[in-house]
Amino acid sequence: MTENPLRHPKLELASAKKAITSMYSARSLDEFEAEWRTYLNCIEKIWQKVERCCHHVRGTFEPWQGKYHRLRKKDMLLRYLKQARDADNHSIQDVTKIQPGSRAYRFLNPTGGYIKHMEIHNGEVVHYEGDPMIIEDKPPQPVAVPIKNNGQWFNPPTSHLERPITSHHPIVLAEFGLKFYSDYIIEVEKKFFQKSKVGLGEAVTQATNFPF
Repeated sequence: MTENPLRHPKLELASAKKAITSMYSARSLDEFEAEWRTYLNCIEKIWQKVERCCHHVRGTFEPWQGKYHRLRKKDMLLRYLKQARDADNHSIQDVTKIQPGSRAYRFLNPTGGYIKHMEIHNGEVVHYEGDPMIIEDKPPQPVAVPIKNNGQWFNPPTSHLERPITSHHPIVLAEFGLKFYSDYIIEVEKKFFQKSKVGLGEAVTQATNFPF
């Protein structure tokens, strides 16, 4: 096997990706939350293990890493992922909850419409007169929850890299985080390990291509 100096953080990246896949197929909140916790820990270990891999070039690596270090403190998503991991490791807080399902009504015409008469019983429309409407049902789903660490609350993020995040579903947050740390490893490899011939995709394949 070709020498891969970033093998260990790439293995954590593969484990984080596997946890997301398992979140998609989870059949209970407990199973889902277990994978979410696994993901949070793998993501943080990527950061730690990249630092270990670059210890031999610490003098140039640490200044270069500074912009990413600042992002982890200021970016809402990255900060939340770290704080959720810390809460999992150092407290007994829940890191997800089930958001109840909901039903919404909106006019087919996006500019609005007119309701002449509408009767709803037990959540069902039993009589309606007016302009065409659409019923949108949202099933119950897991969502990230506020986390408390060192007396400070950290709410689920509403933005990442100056772009809005409109969902607090843990899978949505996990996918954004996976992309960020995947790109981070790629940039580290380009900057400090240009002679390495094992790419990120190949390393992930090596880490997951087993008969079990």
